[in-house]
Amino acid sequence: MTVAPGEGPPPTSWLAASEPDPFPPLDRLPAGADVTVIGGGLMGVSVAYWLARGGGSVLLLEALRPGWGASGRNAGIFLAGLHPMEDDTVLRKVLSDEGVDAGYRRTGHLALAASTEVWEQVRAEAARRPAGATPLHALDRDACAALLGRPLAPRFTGGRWAPDGHVVQPARLVHGLAAAARRHGARIATRTRALRVVAGRRAGLRVRTDRGTVHTGQVVYACNAEVTRFCPALAGFVRPVRGQVLNTTVLPPLFEPGMAVDFGSVYWRQTGDGSIVLGGCRSVSAEDAAVQRALEAFLPGAFPGFPRFGVRRRWAGVMDQTADGRPLVGAVPWAHRQWVIAGFGGHGLPPGLAAGRALAEAVESGRRTAPEPAFDPARALPDHGGKP
Repeated sequence: MTVAPGEGPPPTSWLAASEPDPFPPLDRLPAGADVTVIGGGLMGVSVAYWLARGGGSVLLLEALRPGWGASGRNAGIFLAGLHPMEDDTVLRKVLSDEGVDAGYRRTGHLALAASTEVWEQVRAEAARRPAGATPLHALDRDACAALLGRPLAPRFTGGRWAPDGHVVQPARLVHGLAAAARRHGARIATRTRALRVVAGRRAGLRVRTDRGTVHTGQVVYACNAEVTRFCPALAGFVRPVRGQVLNTTVLPPLFEPGMAVDFGSVYWRQTGDGSIVLGGCRSVSAEDAAVQRALEAFLPGAFPGFPRFGVRRRWAGVMDQTADGRPLVGAVPWAHRQWVIAGFGGHGLPPGLAAGRALAEAVESGRRTAPEPAFDPARALPDHGGKP
């Protein structure tokens, strides 16, 4: 396996199980591209895929490898909400069209309520669920235990059951989509760190990288919390949030559905090989070691008689959290020919393909109106669109 300086071995079980180096660095950077996408996570490869599929000249720059950041460090739980971008129709069609096996399967999702207050919120949410939306059920404590086939700790009062919850192997999803983008003509430059974007000749832009400069017509920032390096005015609106995850040794079948506590304070799923990927417990401490200890203690404390296990891998990931909890998808309000797709706060799997398509359409048309008004990047500025 080729390892770039400072890169290290695959940080997660998802990446360790993937092809060692599916996207080796380009021998030489191209002189230019119509659009340059900075960031090789799900959002970046999604935008690159749709642009390339539309026939555009696309260059994707990734400092390490596709999926090496947050997109390859999550638990791979796909739990769609009510927003149209979170419907999985687009994802399923792309996987089918491109022949991508991303391990996407329907398992259901159960979030256990750890307090009466959360249980009442779950009941209220289920009661007001719109007609035609994906089903959602409030299960009492006994029904949750029956669904899982195991006893629960006394603190759990019920649960939020979403039978249409799915799971996915996130690194395979990103790699499969990146490979599809490449088949459609996108060039993927790994181990290439974008340093700065400056004005170029003839109304274009220049992207300076640690391997040279690329001339481009437009730039898309799809680099998680790193977007603030290129758009400093977003620094007060987008902040990095560090999360901790562990991967257990192989266990007997224990959990078919994706799982969580409350609204994601802890989350986990059992993978195809029998190990469990478990994350969360961020409220315990600011110290990684303390959070990891809390994760190790969680399953035995939540399920009486839980079998012993070891930990075979630990990792951390950085999520890009916006001040209002909504992502940024659209034109950078103070800069021409520059676009941003970021701020999904650890919930990027469901909207990733649809959000990428929406932004690609805006880039192709030059339409600066945000594809989704609630996600308009202009809201990040105090005067809603003035220059920083």
